Amino acid sequence: MPGQKTDVAAQLASRCISRTLGVQVELNDTGGRQGACDLLLTYERRIIAVEVKLIVDPSHRAADSKSSQLGYTLRSDLAYSWTVHLVREKKWKRALVRIPSLLVELETSGATPSTAHHFWQHDVALLLEFEQLGIDAVFCVPQTEKHPLGYYVMPAAWGGGVPEIDQAVSSACELICGRAMAKLRKQLAAADADERHAFLIYGWEYMEALPLSHGVVLPSFAPTLPSGIDGIWLSTTASDSSVIVWTSSAGWVRAAPMG
Repeated sequence: MPGQKTDVAAQLASRCISRTLGVQVELNDTGGRQGACDLLLTYERRIIAVEVKLIVDPSHRAADSKSSQLGYTLRSDLAYSWTVHLVREKKWKRALVRIPSLLVELETSGATPSTAHHFWQHDVALLLEFEQLGIDAVFCVPQTEKHPLGYYVMPAAWGGGVPEIDQAVSSACELICGRAMAKLRKQLAAADADERHAFLIYGWEYMEALPLSHGVVLPSFAPTLPSGIDGIWLSTTASDSSVIVWTSSAGWVRAAPMG
């Protein structure tokens, strides 16, 4: 239909399922069926409904996009080349206005490449202002040809422990059972099908994506899924991502890659 948004995640999942099972997969949430499950297919005489969810964090995506748009800001009133890290979850508007004068003040107060990263932590007023503005860290280096006087604004570092594949599966099951996936459960429950599967595609900003990215080891236990959901597919947005799928009849198997 004209003006209808293409569901790229559903299309990628459709191709993956088709290559894995060797069947045609119908894009179902189109035309006058918006709100229905994303995909329908017939496999071994059973109709399977699939709902696809792209798991991304808007604040991470927006912060990375904003940083790219800003690029490097030249400032002749600075003595160094600075990098300022802002927390991704906070709006950057106030910080972007304040940063130029703040960096001048830091230099005037004696911040140098060897002290800038911890200089502000010993000043209560600066500490409070950094917290209010969402500044996570600042660093500076002497200017170079590639980095003249000025500054970058970048998202703060993120991450944590990389989960094992069993932990990633447990996290996915908790997500499917939780409030955020109420719509997924509702759409699958309403589908006229013999089986109902959830297909989750994790973005790079989720640590659960890492054990799924390359050469994945299959999980050691069956997933705990809500009543009425009979299968789960797990993958990431990486073009060469591994895909794993669990069904009650086959257990865990490797599926065709997303790319």
